[in-house]
Amino acid sequence: MRRIIWGLSVAIASLMGTVGTSQTAVADVGRTRIDAQEEHQIRLCLEKAPDLEDNKIKVNVDDGIAVLEGTVDSQHEKKEAQKLAHVDGILGVNNRLRVHGAGK
Repeated sequence: MRRIIWGLSVAIASLMGTVGTSQTAVADVGRTRIDAQEEHQIRLCLEKAPDLEDNKIKVNVDDGIAVLEGTVDSQHEKKEAQKLAHVDGILGVNNRLRVHGAGK
């Protein structure tokens, strides 16, 4: 009898864990689509900026946080890229851009 009760409790716990996981997976898929849309918006803004058009800036968005990586020509361009990355839905920007020639 104890084995049956123990087996049932393990089975119920496993099912509850599976249900929670599948709901999280659905939420993650939706979030990824939103992140991709925000990345696209940021790339468009950066491509349209005359000061930034010659720079290759890599954009990644994860849970509303944009990460900018690459090299720019000046501190002004770095600040401009950060400003342009604040599109609708972005909670913050992690600006990892390096200024070409800085620190030499």
